Amino acid sequence: MIASAASYDQGFEGEARRLSVSIRILAHDTSRAKSLLTQLGKKEIGFLDTATPFNPNNPLAVNCLTMMKYSFKDGVHTGAYVAPLDNLSPSRANKKIPFDAWWSENIIYRDNRRNTFTRKDLVLNVANTDGGAHVDPNLDQAYAQFSRFNTLGWKVFKGSAAEDFANTPVLPSIRQMTHELLITLKDEFPGLFPNTYRTSPD
Repeated sequence: MIASAASYDQGFEGEARRLSVSIRILAHDTSRAKSLLTQLGKKEIGFLDTATPFNPNNPLAVNCLTMMKYSFKDGVHTGAYVAPLDNLSPSRANKKIPFDAWWSENIIYRDNRRNTFTRKDLVLNVANTDGGAHVDPNLDQAYAQFSRFNTLGWKVFKGSAAEDFANTPVLPSIRQMTHELLITLKDEFPGLFPNTYRTSPD
């Protein structure tokens, strides 16, 4: 996971699909297979939560996990979703929560069609149907809209024209979840982690 995260940070955003499979192996239990964390007896520890709290009363689309980065170069404005890693406000730093809240209960996105997504929703869609371990010709409709058609709705204005961001939040979210898991596991198993693990974005 550390090597894949480093590759993502070097610009290979598609590496997040490989990371989604690693997260699934670590975290996702089914009736037929137990996750690695369950087998290790580590589902009871606190999991790092870098998301802002979801406010159900917010009438706008909600982005709790990634950051929106605006750039201006050669007279052109661009926008992109990025994983903040440890570049967080104090309220988002060093917060640990139970596994079920981290994985499947806390909403991290709500789009402008009122579809909501948890970490589990994004990881399983990417890993199971969108290029992680399998490519499915029939994606979940809400996920397909979120991952391909900008249903968060944020845009960059270039003069009088508005354009979508250069990417969607899906793969940066997988990178941020990877960061949360790596820091969680580093706290639990410090001897397994190199001191060089990168915790801040460029």
